[in-house]
Amino acid sequence: MSETYRAIELPAYNTNLIKAMLGMRLTEKTKPLPGSSQLLIRMEAVQFNPSDIAFLQGGYNIVKSLPCVPGFEGCGVVEAVGSDLNAADWVGKRVVCFTQQDKDGTWGGYFVAELHEVLLAADNLKPEQLAGSFVNPLTAWGLVSVALQRQSACIAINAAGSQVASWVVALCRQQGIKTIGITRKTETLQRLSEIGFDGLVSTASENWERHFNDLAHELGCTTAFDAVGGELAGQMLNNMPPDQELVVYGGLSGRAVSGIDFMQLIFRNAMITGFNLNDWIALSEPDEVNEAYETISRMIAGQETHPRIQSIVSPEDFVKGIRTYLGDMSAGKVIIRF
Repeated sequence: MSETYRAIELPAYNTNLIKAMLGMRLTEKTKPLPGSSQLLIRMEAVQFNPSDIAFLQGGYNIVKSLPCVPGFEGCGVVEAVGSDLNAADWVGKRVVCFTQQDKDGTWGGYFVAELHEVLLAADNLKPEQLAGSFVNPLTAWGLVSVALQRQSACIAINAAGSQVASWVVALCRQQGIKTIGITRKTETLQRLSEIGFDGLVSTASENWERHFNDLAHELGCTTAFDAVGGELAGQMLNNMPPDQELVVYGGLSGRAVSGIDFMQLIFRNAMITGFNLNDWIALSEPDEVNEAYETISRMIAGQETHPRIQSIVSPEDFVKGIRTYLGDMSAGKVIIRF
């Protein structure tokens, strides 16, 4: 008799997120076998990211054959490997995984990974710490590498309460780069100041653009990271010193980047670029990615950054978990434990 495992399955995309969530189901699937160069991972913990939410709505760049198991990242223990891999190198080892391939994702009891989709995890970290240790910190690493290449003295980042922003601050601190955070909520300024931003601005405040402009010129902020899009992206770019670059890595507002003053582009050498983690990994040497992840693991263990977890739920409560996350993303991640 074949073994089975529980997995969260998405039968159909729906732009109405409530309908998309209610259409999802916890199902039993047959435990798979790894292919010759694959790893079978018994999943321990996964988390929700904005990219997961966009995926459920069919609004993300990744489209999979349906029905499918969602989930782009997570952590677990390697249970078996294919014939081309050395079992002694992998079986029993905890790994983190990341995938955007057209196959079942990580929101299940098991996940079949390609070799390039996994990294060995540090032994001294818990599954809850590892569940979100790939996408957000490596995105931050890639973004900060842009600032280093540009020799920026200071960067700005919106959605300042996000996990990516927390990682950006920690990594910039190591490199001696100052940081300005932009947030929607005035009430989060005190908590964000404890993270270590050198300057903070709330878009709910009157004349926030003038405040940001003053900070950006005072600190020499020529690089900005945008996770929101819409008018805010243009407002950031318009208020930075010359030779500025806006790096767009998210679209939380669901709106196109707008409001950019053409004079900035023509006479102040402004640039707009995009950042995609998949592309960054593909263009990086494997040793560079491994070195980045080893540094990130040490930072987590040394509590140099403090990823926030607001709730841990069982697979049965995945809809409740998504609702909790959507209710206040800045409060921290929601983890599913398998």
